[in-house]
Amino acid sequence: MEVAFLNENTLGHTSYLPRFAAELARRPELGVTAHVLDALPLPPDLRRLGDTSVRGLRKFGLDLHGTRWRVAASRHLRRQLDALRGRQPVDALVVNTQSMGLGLGELPAGMPVLVALDATFQQLADSPWFAPNALSRWLQPLTLRGLLRRERALFARATKLLPWSETVAASLRRDYGVPDGRISFLPPSLTPPPRRKARPANTRPQILFLGGDFQRKGGPLLRDTFCRHFADRCDLHIITRSEVPPGPGIFVHRGVEAGSAAWLERWQGADVFVFPSRLETFGIVLLEALAFEVPIVASDTGAARSILGGGAYGWLLTGLAEDPLRAAVMETLTAPLVAHARAQAGKDHFRKNYELGANAAKLAGWLKASSQS
Repeated sequence: MEVAFLNENTLGHTSYLPRFAAELARRPELGVTAHVLDALPLPPDLRRLGDTSVRGLRKFGLDLHGTRWRVAASRHLRRQLDALRGRQPVDALVVNTQSMGLGLGELPAGMPVLVALDATFQQLADSPWFAPNALSRWLQPLTLRGLLRRERALFARATKLLPWSETVAASLRRDYGVPDGRISFLPPSLTPPPRRKARPANTRPQILFLGGDFQRKGGPLLRDTFCRHFADRCDLHIITRSEVPPGPGIFVHRGVEAGSAAWLERWQGADVFVFPSRLETFGIVLLEALAFEVPIVASDTGAARSILGGGAYGWLLTGLAEDPLRAAVMETLTAPLVAHARAQAGKDHFRKNYELGANAAKLAGWLKASSQS
């Protein structure tokens, strides 16, 4: 069957659908041909709607930038979908995220639409994503009314909703009244990486941080904690897009792409992965750490609690402060048997829930079942 994948190619969403599309292409026996359509870049006629903001109003949500960007991106995808359908039959749609489905409008009644999402708009409305300050929170019933209405219409039209985590599924049930029968989990999924090589004895331990936005992902807290407590015994390797100065024992790697040799080298050398992110909806990088069997210290935000099994597969920080971070990192370094046991259990958890091959087969099954119902 021919399936259009409407892809929100921003931040952690960029590789979500393309990974499934590549796996489906690699396995023709699954019977699904995926056509990936990307939301960005916006064409010139939609750029003004989606990219501009009003000075002084954006921080309060009054320029409706988030809504306008979502409308523009979903319109762009709808145009691409119409062009694809003009060239060939399209049997079903997979949309990531609901933001990218706002412009679908009328579709043939029998066309299956599967919507994947890392958070509902209601979840985002209850967090700093949509409301960074008190005034924006007070104005949300007005500024988000149209967005929430379109989201509910899309959820009602969808054949199946594919939350990335249980927290999203809970919001779908609680806030939107979606029955369990229309909910199936499809988290970000990865191909298992090569087994890590044994490192030479007496090598200085390496702490790894990976986050495009150094500030939002908690990089400053980690850097300060490292400088005060670990610089004499470890190295800190930072992979980021942000401008971060190196320092004694601090190595900054910019322009490192996922899957590259440099990226693989950093995971192969890591003794602990630290991710004290302040604002997250999922945390795909935690899956990479699980897959590489690297001990994890992470903030309890986004889907981290689910990914780390409530702490069974890593250390969940009790707060975003120096003392709990220092204590958790110190434990991974001074109790290597405990750290290894949690990392090994995490690798098993990854294989069971986040392995790309198994989840691509599930997606193919749902698509075929939807097209036959």
